[in-house]
Amino acid sequence: MEKEINGIGGLYHQETKYRRDAMPRGGLDWANQPAPYKAYPSSLRRFPVEPPDLQEGKSIWKAFAGRRSVREFSPGPITFSELSQLIWATQGITSRDSGYAFRTVPSAGALYPIETYLIVNQVKGIPPGLYHYNVEGGEVALLREGQFGHDLCRGGLGQEMLEECACVFVWTAIVQRSRWKYRERAFRYIYMDAGHIGQNLYLAATAMGLGCCTVGAFYDEEVDRLIGLDGKEEVSVYLGAVGRILKSGGID
Repeated sequence: MEKEINGIGGLYHQETKYRRDAMPRGGLDWANQPAPYKAYPSSLRRFPVEPPDLQEGKSIWKAFAGRRSVREFSPGPITFSELSQLIWATQGITSRDSGYAFRTVPSAGALYPIETYLIVNQVKGIPPGLYHYNVEGGEVALLREGQFGHDLCRGGLGQEMLEECACVFVWTAIVQRSRWKYRERAFRYIYMDAGHIGQNLYLAATAMGLGCCTVGAFYDEEVDRLIGLDGKEEVSVYLGAVGRILKSGGID
């Protein structure tokens, strides 16, 4: 007998289980499949993401062994080249086949509902501000210039590292992109996808000698407003702070 799980989270988990006698029926509505990429106006200032360096850095095994959550960062910036490497590691396209663009991370049905935004605090080569990563075009678009680390810190339950680090990845989900195929179970896959991406950021940062800490604790509506989301069709799901490591501590 299954132990009852109280609360809306437990109820959702129970109601979205796959069962042999109650599997979803019907084909896919191909005519209304959501667009695979989010596009912003071409008039925005854009910065091409630099090609990844596949030769340098620690081995994957040393990155596994060295991965830690870093919550204290030095005031020094990272370079745009380093940021480009991190972006590619988390969402970069690695191959194209049969109409699919496969990335460095897996995604249920290759639907990739996760979008990447960047709150840049200190990155050499680009101004501070809010950016969106255009996966298809391989570039970041400057949505708003300015210092938004303090606002993100407030939205992130006062976690100061969000303001002190060089850059924060803000991952959002365009829900219908996954729900179109997987219906209510899509939310499970969305969070799995975000977890894959977050771990890639950790390992890439570790291999590059940088610090990283992912964050799931934030005021959803405040982060949504900061990014400019409606909080319904597209929602904030995960954050990832990166920067140079402060040698005195803050590592677990």
